[in-house]
Amino acid sequence: MSPGVARHLARQILANKCILRQVCNAAVHTSSIKSYLTDTGNCSNAEFMKTRYNDLRDLIYEDHEQVHNVDPRGVFAINQINLGEVGVYGFDYDYTLAQYSDSMQEFIYTQSTKVLVEKHNFPKDLLNLSFLPDFCIRGLHYDIQRSLLMKVDICNVIQLGTVYRGMEMVPDEEVMWLFNGTRHIPKHIIEQSYVSTGESLRQLMDIFSMPEMMLLANVVEYFRHRNIVYDPRILFESVQDSVRSVHVSGLLYDEVASNIDKYLDKGSLTPLINFLLAGGKKLFLITNSGYHFVNCGLRHLIGPDWKDVFDVVIVQAKKPRFFHKGSRPFKCVTPDNSSSNLVVSWERVNEFKKGEVYCEGCIDELMQLSKWVGNEVLYFGDQIYADLSDPTYSYGWRTGAVIPELEEEISVMNSRVFGHSVIWLQTLERLLERMQIYRDAESQQLVREWLNERNELKTKVKEIFNPRFGSVFRSHLSSSYFAGRLCRMADVYTSSVNNLTQYYPNHFFFPTRGTLPHEHVVSLAYQHDGYDHAIEKALSDKRPNNLK
Repeated sequence: MSPGVARHLARQILANKCILRQVCNAAVHTSSIKSYLTDTGNCSNAEFMKTRYNDLRDLIYEDHEQVHNVDPRGVFAINQINLGEVGVYGFDYDYTLAQYSDSMQEFIYTQSTKVLVEKHNFPKDLLNLSFLPDFCIRGLHYDIQRSLLMKVDICNVIQLGTVYRGMEMVPDEEVMWLFNGTRHIPKHIIEQSYVSTGESLRQLMDIFSMPEMMLLANVVEYFRHRNIVYDPRILFESVQDSVRSVHVSGLLYDEVASNIDKYLDKGSLTPLINFLLAGGKKLFLITNSGYHFVNCGLRHLIGPDWKDVFDVVIVQAKKPRFFHKGSRPFKCVTPDNSSSNLVVSWERVNEFKKGEVYCEGCIDELMQLSKWVGNEVLYFGDQIYADLSDPTYSYGWRTGAVIPELEEEISVMNSRVFGHSVIWLQTLERLLERMQIYRDAESQQLVREWLNERNELKTKVKEIFNPRFGSVFRSHLSSSYFAGRLCRMADVYTSSVNNLTQYYPNHFFFPTRGTLPHEHVVSLAYQHDGYDHAIEKALSDKRPNNLK
């Protein structure tokens, strides 16, 4: 060991003990008052470490109370945005304006399974396999050739414990073997995962993907348990085609039209529309869905005159191609009163008229005809690639992501069990960081035990959200790949567009300042009871007043 390293370690050891002893000197145990400080005046390194561990754990698990809960219906800023500068609000339809009940996913799964059996000749026994609502989460990746469903973090690293073949978790050792000793997915492969032409990996990004993931898992599980040999690519493409057929065949439209109260809350968009119109905002709609499907839903959500509240209505937009560079013209469409068909006009659209409906087109034509300026537009969608990527990068639109499951995730975060677990996890990591400098055998054994406890805590925190895949937004310490893409493409995100009504029309959103590891002075402003000086103060505050 070099003299410089030795001096550094000596200073660190002295600092560790001095920090604790400065606040411990006057602390005593009494029969009536619980003290969280233990005298460590004369003790070994290991005894000092145990004392520190026990005092902090008691403080967090016995006395910590959640002092600030996050609003599950808040709007959260990734980038600074002033709503006073936003004059135009745009919306996608499915899972943005129309937030369907959970029954929708089960219906899509059931009908997709029928198509898989009847059209693609898969075994009829698959019809007996159930849809499990809490099986998976949005944003997972599917390895086509290996038939694996898995979670990837922002650094393209597969999260161990979240790799599933069918319904069975793949052991960590096998994951490492399958990926040649590394969990890292190369950049050129991960970037293919969010386009429809990805050869080896696909990311399943929106809520409509949930039935697809469930069906893939059930089919793979069925084949594995019966030792049925299959081509993994044909399986994947057959499932995808089956799910797509439910959307394009009219099955989904017929179901929603027949049972609309089962899937959508009547009049639920009226407060939002009134709020935006009262603020003098212009509104537009861009959706890939057909006119009849949208008309059915918005008549229920807004009222029979729903077309009059939008300045521009665009159906069958064919996103994401709609947002690509080009000059595809708009066509005006009107319903044929004598049938369910649409009458399409081939006359060039030179201006948008309120109350009319358009199809196809492109963003260049939209901006030219509307005369809108990019940064005055705020567009909301639930699919961050198809809805948000090109508008924000190429045209300067402000964008908002609608993530319905966010509300449930925040409710979990506000729970006592999550608060205790995650604060103790962070505190334990600080202890490990400081105490690993003690190199004697007893101290190093404690470090190993704490590392094992840390791994157990990480699993516990993950499973609080979802027993298989954890949080949509987190992969242990890192952000999930989904969250990373979200933060690159959206300015704000929320669980529902209706949450906008909680803010003034000119509300100024400011993002929370993120801190880098070296920004210690800045980060002090954000510390809580699990961190360095804040924990010292918390321990000190527990002393009886007459002993301070």
